[in-house]
Amino acid sequence: MHTAAPLTSSEMAFVTFDLLSFGEILVPDHPLRFGFQVDIVPSQNACRQIVIGLVSKPREAGESTGRTHGFAVRVDLETGEIWDLLNDSGLVGWIERPMSSFTDEEPLLLNWEVDHHGAALIPRLQIANEVFLYPALLYTDGMVMETLAGSESESGVQASFLHPAVWKESF
Repeated sequence: MHTAAPLTSSEMAFVTFDLLSFGEILVPDHPLRFGFQVDIVPSQNACRQIVIGLVSKPREAGESTGRTHGFAVRVDLETGEIWDLLNDSGLVGWIERPMSSFTDEEPLLLNWEVDHHGAALIPRLQIANEVFLYPALLYTDGMVMETLAGSESESGVQASFLHPAVWKESF
């Protein structure tokens, strides 16, 4: 179990969200599969918009220039729309299942799984039982990925993220 910690980001894509970090993943220079996931029950949250992502951290402490790289989406819990936050790709897809069908026993799964092959980080976004395509990322030596999830700042309420998991495995 990972304890969530408040996270601040200078990335404009995240400016309207209160973010939590669930830990970091050091991406080694060999093939690896890693990921981050949380569950949420939309009907038990006052938040309309949530985000989930794996983003690269600056290499040097205090380095804040440059664009954030990684994988991040915004999910609208009312419409089920899933929007890209970092690559200007727009609408990624939508959740077909009604939001009211997710419960404590079967919450809404939000999952990033990434395969590291050669110089490419190839993401797989799974939300509920649906898988979505997302642009790959170029691996850089010493890369550290920060896990994040959050909800819209203006709601005044932080979303309840359940069962967080950060993992990596060799293949």
